[in-house]
Amino acid sequence: MSENNETNTLQGDDIKINRQLLYSVVRLNTLLMATVSGVIGGLSLFLITYLSLFRGLPEPGHYLNLLGIFLPGYKVSLSGAWIGLFWGAVIGAFLGGMFYRVYARSIESQVRRCIERNRVGGDLMQTTLRMSGKHLGLALGGVVSIGLVITTNWLVIRGTADESMNAMLLSNYLPGYTVSFWGSIVGGVQLFFITYIICLIFSWLYNVVAFSRGGHSCE
Repeated sequence: MSENNETNTLQGDDIKINRQLLYSVVRLNTLLMATVSGVIGGLSLFLITYLSLFRGLPEPGHYLNLLGIFLPGYKVSLSGAWIGLFWGAVIGAFLGGMFYRVYARSIESQVRRCIERNRVGGDLMQTTLRMSGKHLGLALGGVVSIGLVITTNWLVIRGTADESMNAMLLSNYLPGYTVSFWGSIVGGVQLFFITYIICLIFSWLYNVVAFSRGGHSCE
């Protein structure tokens, strides 16, 4: 009896250790995702700014200068490119980390099912985890919809809502959207559901292709 209890305790400890390892991997991947996204975001804005400067046009970066509304200190200039590098890195890292952190919530449930159903004989490395359309939609939909709400209300706070013709064009694609607080909520909700549906379709296609090539699932 005592041996069984000891075995059960060891098994419980093993699962606990595995969960700790899983959480550590998620934290590491979140950091990596944030770092990569930050580097890509910063360098992209930096290079785009420099390309706009040296295209030889009369008004370089005419539309790119609009980013200065949201990125304090940014403009299409040599010094502005470095400020853009900073803001691109900060925003890219934040969005990348938040996206992965939300999506990673699906990993533990899939690993738990693998352990409970004993489909992989204790070796999770042999299993291909399905892409979760629900969590992908929540992560990506949340990022883009919150981004729309924040940027729209920033225009309202600055008092330039009536002058934001480019933002108003979104009403052609998001019925009911206006450059206002309630308009941002209406647009954000629509954008969330559009992104969510796209993610469901994308993840379904990904899973079909992945497991048609011999992938092993816990489902």
